[in-house]
Amino acid sequence: MISARFRRHTEPFMRKVARFFVHLPPNLITVLSILFALAAAYYFAQQDWFAGGFLAIIAAFLDALDGAVARLTKRTSKWGAYLDAVVDRYVEGILLFGIGLGTGLWVWVTLALLGALLIPYAKARAAMETKVDNIDWPDLMERGERLIMIAILFPFCAFYGYAESCLIAMVVLFHFTALQRMLRVYYRLR
Repeated sequence: MISARFRRHTEPFMRKVARFFVHLPPNLITVLSILFALAAAYYFAQQDWFAGGFLAIIAAFLDALDGAVARLTKRTSKWGAYLDAVVDRYVEGILLFGIGLGTGLWVWVTLALLGALLIPYAKARAAMETKVDNIDWPDLMERGERLIMIAILFPFCAFYGYAESCLIAMVVLFHFTALQRMLRVYYRLR
């Protein structure tokens, strides 16, 4: 929801930044986000919340950068879009795994991961049944919002002793969004 509203404001900035990375293949940038997610997970596991959060922000930034570079250099492709979507799931899973290692709150982490995976799946599966575009799916916890919670909000919560509360909030918001998408599909298919 927030991501969709601010995309038109962030795209000019990302185009400017992308100019510095035009020599890199967009798919390489996509894959690099996994490496930063792994590094972030390592620091989360060590309970170094801010180092983990900083590296998670870089992983999220690379996720935005790959598409900007692809569009700027006219190297967009269906394979690149597919790879980006799959790597996005890996990045979220890796970050949440690191949080689980650092907190030991595996039930909440597992439920948060389930919600994070269901959100894009609900939309992708809907595309098999009805027309789907990115404009009219402004849901509460899209990818950008989930990454903000994981990379920025969670490190502060954990640092101040509220890791479990933050994870519970993630679980509630992620599953609410998955249900929001399911209801949208239900009403479209009726």
